[in-house]
Amino acid sequence: SYPDGIWDRIPQQVREMLLDNLAYAVAMHLPMKFREMKGLHFHSGRPFFEPYFLQNFLRDIPSCCDMDGSDIGRETVRFLELEFRFDDEGMKLPPSWPGTAGQGGSRAIVPLSFGKDSLLTFAVSEELGLDPVPVFVDEPGFSRERYHKEILGRAFRQEFGKELHILDHTTGLLRDDGHLGCDGNEYGWGLQSTEYALLMLPFARAFGAGYILFGNEQTASSSYADTSGRWTVYPCYDQSAFWTGHINAMTAALTGADPVRTGSLIEPLMDMMIQRILVRRYPEYAAYQMSCFAEGEAGKDQRWCHSCSICAKMYLMCLGAGIDPKAVGFERSMLTEEHIRFFTLFGGHSEFPYARTGTARDEQLFAFHCAARFGAEEPLVERFRKSSLADEALARERELFRRFVHIYPALTVPEETKETLTALYREEIDHFINQYEGS
Repeated sequence: SYPDGIWDRIPQQVREMLLDNLAYAVAMHLPMKFREMKGLHFHSGRPFFEPYFLQNFLRDIPSCCDMDGSDIGRETVRFLELEFRFDDEGMKLPPSWPGTAGQGGSRAIVPLSFGKDSLLTFAVSEELGLDPVPVFVDEPGFSRERYHKEILGRAFRQEFGKELHILDHTTGLLRDDGHLGCDGNEYGWGLQSTEYALLMLPFARAFGAGYILFGNEQTASSSYADTSGRWTVYPCYDQSAFWTGHINAMTAALTGADPVRTGSLIEPLMDMMIQRILVRRYPEYAAYQMSCFAEGEAGKDQRWCHSCSICAKMYLMCLGAGIDPKAVGFERSMLTEEHIRFFTLFGGHSEFPYARTGTARDEQLFAFHCAARFGAEEPLVERFRKSSLADEALARERELFRRFVHIYPALTVPEETKETLTALYREEIDHFINQYEGS
């Protein structure tokens, strides 16, 4: 459900088309959760964007299978054999939707999760003069996360005068295994960005925004081969640069002559530089960072649980970037021996597919190398210094530096912002280089 006054501003024809497409997007995975289902019957029209949703879903199957050990080939065939029926087979075409942007694209809708990526997106869009509107999509299966983010949202409004608009995404229950009473799998999450982009369009209409800006960074396009070597696995295909381009085509097609464009301002950057720029250039926003899901008892009273692989990664990214982890709210070290299990570089485990990519492994290698160079003395940094990993990092220093301290060509950065954005990032990266070379 939308905040008051948002959905009501949408023309009736647009509402109907959005509902046809969203109904399919949020439910098409259900037969993959319940094997006895051979398809679905929708009491709605056939969606105009059906081919997009199918492509997105197919590309996500290898990641879902890699998470639970299913056979990718068999699951792909099972999906292709499903039958989807619709009450109205007459597909609705995009209607005229005049005045969507209203201000020549001068504002941006930023889906704000308070993670480093969305916070930096918000901060940079504000510096670029895009007057960002923050929207938090509340997934019903993450009540603990909502608790902390409502607190952050109230403080954010009080400090910056920016209202955090909350969208209650109640249909998210359709991918919640506990609510559905089915065996756990990852089906349903792979279309999240695609869904969210369509869900943001009523906000774009209400606030005269010409952009929807996701926090999709460079590694969102990463992939790896599964253990058989036959399949390419994209841990977050819906956040990749190439798929964001398709999402942009969808939001533009739905909004007519004054199109709402979808992209990412941080696509040119890798994780560690995102963390550094957020803290160094925008410390007032960095203080609100929450990348942890705050699950379990450890996350009950604090937004960093200090006992998960996300906390471990973010703490390392801070040290590797030459910044104090306390600046984003950490209260104790994540680089003690008890946390070694969270670092795949040391043979640890992560439940997230991205952690299995070669890029993620090298990202940890480079971050530990930088932390050691900057003089960090924490136990796992000392372990790194004494290991062959330190020799590997030194031998590959130039290569790693070029990969992780770099401004990449961008497919999804709005063209009119590229020159200013590149200059901003160049300034920050040059500052890091000077600090690195001086250490």
